[in-house]
Amino acid sequence: MRKSSLRIQDISSFAAPAARRIEITRYAPDLPLEQRVTVSDDVLEPPGSGQIRVGLLAMAVHPADLLQIDGRYGVQPSLPYTPGHEGVAVVLSVAHDVDTLKVGDLVIPLAPGGTWRDERVLSSRQVVLLQGDVDVFQCAMLSANPMTAWVLLRGMAPPEGEVCLVQNAANSAVGQCVRQLAAQMGIRLVNIVRRTQAVDDVRLGDEHWIVDEGLSAAALAQRVRALAGGRPIPLALDAVAGEATRKLAATVDTGGKVAVYGLLSQRPSEVAAEDLIFRGIAVQGFWLASWFADPAHRAAAKSAMPALQQLMAEGALRMAVQQTFDLGQVTQALACAAEPHRTGKVLLTGAWLARLAGAPGKP
Repeated sequence: MRKSSLRIQDISSFAAPAARRIEITRYAPDLPLEQRVTVSDDVLEPPGSGQIRVGLLAMAVHPADLLQIDGRYGVQPSLPYTPGHEGVAVVLSVAHDVDTLKVGDLVIPLAPGGTWRDERVLSSRQVVLLQGDVDVFQCAMLSANPMTAWVLLRGMAPPEGEVCLVQNAANSAVGQCVRQLAAQMGIRLVNIVRRTQAVDDVRLGDEHWIVDEGLSAAALAQRVRALAGGRPIPLALDAVAGEATRKLAATVDTGGKVAVYGLLSQRPSEVAAEDLIFRGIAVQGFWLASWFADPAHRAAAKSAMPALQQLMAEGALRMAVQQTFDLGQVTQALACAAEPHRTGKVLLTGAWLARLAGAPGKP
């Protein structure tokens, strides 16, 4: 679905749909979702000075959302709370003193949390304006996974010269973005997955694949170095944690780094003492929300957004979408997002998308 199919210019002629928000009322993963997740009516005040009101069009469901709903995330909001960390929205109204945005603009909210709702009031400084003809569903996923990949590749250890980087969970959403950005940067990339079915048939740039079906750390390191072809291996990206961290630490060069940005295994990261002591391997955690807390980083993110959007517009940066669900079908969406071996993201859609473009259906 693209912006050209949305009747943006006529937005003022549409009667506003009844606004809804999702609320998490209990941290009790042993209870059915229906007893913990509710769809509530939402009443918003008009925008105050410097503020805008937006209608959320599409919102991503991330593993972090599932962990937070179950009470197993690193940061837990007070109950009840509205989940959601990412989405794309249309500007519905602006305060009298806002001259940088207008009704009908498409924006990406960068405000923390609370995107799973039909409407939201934000500071005009908390959004990034989208330019040109855009893919609504892809832009709903632009600020988290592509930005994470961008920071991991450019912000943590910017590669110099011909290097080889390593990542696990290469078929995940972040893994897809890392692959595509690495191809744009001309970086050789070794992708590690846990099953043959997860290997992507499409090859992007100078990349290679390894299926880790019980390989030892030494065996994995040997295969990675063979694929590196003599290139330095300064960095490995870890979305899994647990034993996977130890295996990646064995693949990087002396003095190299493992960036742990995910915990798919739900286990503490393991690192061999000899890698820490004798090879000086550094293990560093990365959380995008914490990175965004630095004002300088937020400014860098806003400058990176146009570049990421351009790559998306060119088809050089895309993420697979498994299925979309209306906001009122949130429990079905969560169940779908929790299914193992998914091939794409699950998205929620808001009432304004249906109002402006008809029922969105599948992308």
